[in-house]
Amino acid sequence: MDRPEDLVQIILEEPKLQPTIGRYEILGSLGRGNMGEVFRARDPMIGRLVALKTRRFDLIYEKQDLQYVIRKFFEEARIAGNLVHPNIVIVYDVGQDSNCCYIAMELVEGKTLANYNTKETLLPPATVVELIKKVCRALDFAHSRSVIHRDIKPANLMYTADKTIKITDFGIAVTAQMEKTPALDVMGTPSYMSPEQTKGLELTKQTDFFSLGVVLFELLAGRRPFQGRTLYELMDNVRYAPPPPLTKLNPELPPGIQVVIERALEKEPDLRYASGEEFAENLDQAMKGKMIPMRDFKASRKAEYLKSIEFFRPFSRKEIEEVVRHGKFIRYDKSQVIVRQGDADTTFFVLIHGTVKVVKHKKKIAQLNTGACFGEMGAFTKTPRTAHVIAREPCLVLKLDLKVLERESPELRVKFYQVFLETLIARLERTTSRLSKERGANRAKP
Repeated sequence: MDRPEDLVQIILEEPKLQPTIGRYEILGSLGRGNMGEVFRARDPMIGRLVALKTRRFDLIYEKQDLQYVIRKFFEEARIAGNLVHPNIVIVYDVGQDSNCCYIAMELVEGKTLANYNTKETLLPPATVVELIKKVCRALDFAHSRSVIHRDIKPANLMYTADKTIKITDFGIAVTAQMEKTPALDVMGTPSYMSPEQTKGLELTKQTDFFSLGVVLFELLAGRRPFQGRTLYELMDNVRYAPPPPLTKLNPELPPGIQVVIERALEKEPDLRYASGEEFAENLDQAMKGKMIPMRDFKASRKAEYLKSIEFFRPFSRKEIEEVVRHGKFIRYDKSQVIVRQGDADTTFFVLIHGTVKVVKHKKKIAQLNTGACFGEMGAFTKTPRTAHVIAREPCLVLKLDLKVLERESPELRVKFYQVFLETLIARLERTTSRLSKERGANRAKP
């Protein structure tokens, strides 16, 4: 009779035996993730090929948390299994084999969008927008069933062989009704997290739209909007820093795309898109060169919105609330004149959203982007404006009057003086540096 070790050897060497996880026969590896590997596998019961995603929670969580995490994994996998949509990967089965939990899902032939997020590999903007529109509507479908994905990123968006898109990995999805456990709920991928996600706050569907905004930015620019040398710096930028102007990184994009991106990447969830359908409609309008309607701001949210603007970083919360009380938010359509050359008054402006051009003697001399201030020199000196300022696209501008500030809040007026002085010094330093380099270059010429 064979000894036990001889029998093991025979089984291992038997070529007809197939390695399995649960009942699934493993045919090969499709890739490795943070918590496990994804296999190409076959369900022997019906002969169906599947993608088998494995998870080893025991390698990540402490023993006291392990049972909760595994139970939550099965609950959420069952929820994902009810999401039957042409742009969502179908979940067939979920199970556990020893310490390995697994999800059997639809096997999709293609590549993830992580293959198209560098400047050398970008897809055409029209293609990107069409794919993102489909993701928007698929998220609406999931949200209508109270499911929030929480980890939208290029690696979880499959670009299939037949040129469509499928959302995958609802493995950390959460339903609005599920119990909240903050210690375990800060999940996702840092570069794509929403500000509220980085803080471990309660999540809404708007967190998915923020993450999708990051994906859209990356697929159009070839870089992510929020970066950092450390995780702390990255998180700080996600929470407070405005994204760089997308149309500056990719000048071929229509101006309306910038409006859509800024709306999707609002720091406050209530200021983002309320639905994927609205997100998709604005994308469609932007690509057709149409004006994107500016939304009305709730009075209670204006202070929060100003906090995200670079110009107001030095202001305290109390000072920003004063600015909101004394300022006037004005919307301008493309080509509208905001400041007219020759006018004289005590008002100045902060560009809250959009871009404007500065025109003198019918010649463009500068372009100003979100966060820029203009008109302050004329307001201080009470001298005629020396140039026109014209909206390049639909804009939102904060208008303030020095006379009103002097009467209502002298302290706030002094604060603006301080910020303007710092801005002026920074401009002079940049100008001096540029002139110095130009003089040096001229001296170097033979």
